[in-house]
Parts: sequence; C-alpha cells; structure tokens
Amino acid sequence: MKFFVPQADPNDPDDVVRLYTALAALAGRSPAAPGKRIYSIEFHNDGVWTATVGQSLSGIMMKTVTRKGKRTEVDVRLSDRAIVQAIFADTPFIVVTEARPLTDRGSNWENPFMAGEPKSITYFED
Repeated sequence: MKFFVPQADPNDPDDVVRLYTALAALAGRSPAAPGKRIYSIEFHNDGVWTATVGQSLSGIMMKTVTRKGKRTEVDVRLSDRAIVQAIFADTPFIVVTEARPLTDRGSNWENPFMAGEPKSITYFED
C-alpha cells in the first residue's frame, strides 16, 4: 500500500506530510521516514485487535459459553467506529484515530492510544 493519511488531500504531497507531522506531534512521536511508516498492526488488548490506516479498529476475542451443559470457546467479533489516521513505532506503539479530540466522532479508545508491542507490523510501500 502506498503511503497516505486519510484526512489529507492525496493529490497534495505537502498536505500529506503536514498532516502526518501533526499526527506525530499529537502522538508524542517523531514522523517516521519513508520505508518505516506503518500501515497496519495487530496487538493484544482483551483480544487481538487490528489497527489499519484508513479503516476502523477491529478485533476478535475468545469467550467461553455454556451450551447444553457443555463449555465451548467461541470467537466474538470486536469493532470500534474510529478510523485509524496513523500508527507510530516505539515502545509502546501509538495509534492515532480521527476520534476526539480531532473530531466529534466517539470511540471506546482514547485518542491517541497505546497499543503496546504489536504481534505483527505491516509497513507502507514508500
């Protein structure tokens, strides 16, 4: 995936860099260099979550249920309507969404939030 920032004008490279730099400042991180910019991560937080730039947060957690006296593990799909704007490396990784304080969109997650050490990382093809 070619590098982008969802709320930036894709036809204006300066706007993309300006907004990415502002998101890095909000996250308390330095902007990543080309080739080091993160497109998607999987991380643990009461289940396995995926944060992908340009998409809402999604995840899966295992839940034990009892059916007809038998305990069974079932997958429970998790989601949050906040759209990921950028992901920044370091420990912990930081995810910035377009939820408050950037917009009035609500989310169950703080913005930005700490995602710990990810289970997997996918980088943009800069």
